[in-house]
Amino acid sequence: MHDLAGLTPDRWKDACGEASALLQEILRLDTTNPPGNERLVANALAASLARDGVQCEILEAAPGRANLVCRLSSGREEPALLLTGHADVVSPGDLSRWTHPPFAGVLADGMIWGRGAVDMKNMVAMSTMVVKLLARQGVTLKRDVVLAIVADEEEGCDCGARFLVERHADKVRAGYALGEIGGFPTPAGTARIIPVQTAEKGMCWLRLRAEGPTGHGSMPRPDNAVLRLCDAVARLGEKPLPQHNTPVVQNFIEQVAALQKLPGRLVMPQMLNPRLSNVILSRLLPDKEQGRIFGALLHNTVSPTVLRAGEKANMIPGEAEATLDGRILPGQTAEDLLHEIREVVGSGFRLEVIRTSPPVINHPPDSSLWDCIRQTIARHAGGLPAVPAMIPGFTDAQYFSRLGIRWYGFSPLWLEASSGLRFADLFHGYDERIPEDGYHWGLRALFETVHAFCAGAA
Repeated sequence: MHDLAGLTPDRWKDACGEASALLQEILRLDTTNPPGNERLVANALAASLARDGVQCEILEAAPGRANLVCRLSSGREEPALLLTGHADVVSPGDLSRWTHPPFAGVLADGMIWGRGAVDMKNMVAMSTMVVKLLARQGVTLKRDVVLAIVADEEEGCDCGARFLVERHADKVRAGYALGEIGGFPTPAGTARIIPVQTAEKGMCWLRLRAEGPTGHGSMPRPDNAVLRLCDAVARLGEKPLPQHNTPVVQNFIEQVAALQKLPGRLVMPQMLNPRLSNVILSRLLPDKEQGRIFGALLHNTVSPTVLRAGEKANMIPGEAEATLDGRILPGQTAEDLLHEIREVVGSGFRLEVIRTSPPVINHPPDSSLWDCIRQTIARHAGGLPAVPAMIPGFTDAQYFSRLGIRWYGFSPLWLEASSGLRFADLFHGYDERIPEDGYHWGLRALFETVHAFCAGAA
């Protein structure tokens, strides 16, 4: 690492050890959502930041649902940079399937283990450490740096990013943000790239209801509401919804295709042809997981996630209900998705929108921050290119972007190809863990990017 802000190799080594300890500390705090209890992490980080003279505010949307916010002031009017991550995590599930307890924060076999190691307490700890280092080294800033560690992302952001944007916008207002998801090596076709999120699909959660006559379970009937619902759900799984090419995905596919060897270089762009896309996704990509990801980027999607019907074994219920997780491409709306679902399931069903949020788009990503990200990756990623990407899920960007903030998913982490670790497999999975040296790589990449953008000549 070249000398930045007086961080000599010895000081940088100490900072990496401190960052590992900070991550382990917050991994030991159970912030499973629900109920969240993110106050545990907010208190720990506030105490850590105070040791470097950084004063924080803790803003609660409800008891225990805490958001930590602080600002390093530059005294300048350049648009601020927001560093953000969420402190809540999903349930660890069956504890017997973990090699190390999910809330032990164990360092073993070169890995830091625990629920949240990838999603996303690593970015929480890295962002906190970057702010601590900027303050500790007395870096002269040309724009403010804002840190927001938020609650409730895993359950829709109501107590976190949404609360801050709607109730405390001035405390988190910025021109740019670095958050999840991106900054890690990932396979794309036969190549490897460093994706950086510049767009995300919108969310539309739905209820699909079927109705029918009630009756005794001993007398089967074809108009049973449960049978009708199951038939509709099965049809939704038989083939994808119509394809919609978007500029961000077209650019992504073209950039990735240029990295392939022949014949992949010629075949991959044909994913943009709706007549050929399904064949390529299902048969010609090197693994099925990549086919699922590319498919989700080319279509609105809907996944059945919850089924409800009946109360007694011997009574045919009059209603059956499925919860559907719908995701919407940029340029599409909830009404577009409802129309596509109705075309598949047919008439005689009720569709109700539970919750919706629009897609987030920052494309093309051109800005001085994007230049800093690309330059950092060029220095440290062994020739792997940074590629603007869209993710099929949602992040806190869905709310922070409403303040006009340009979002980049850049929570850097290095994963060696030989390690066998795949980012997607670690996300919400058992034995969630990250390599400690890959985490230190990420801290360096994040610090250099922030330093270049907020204190350098960028």
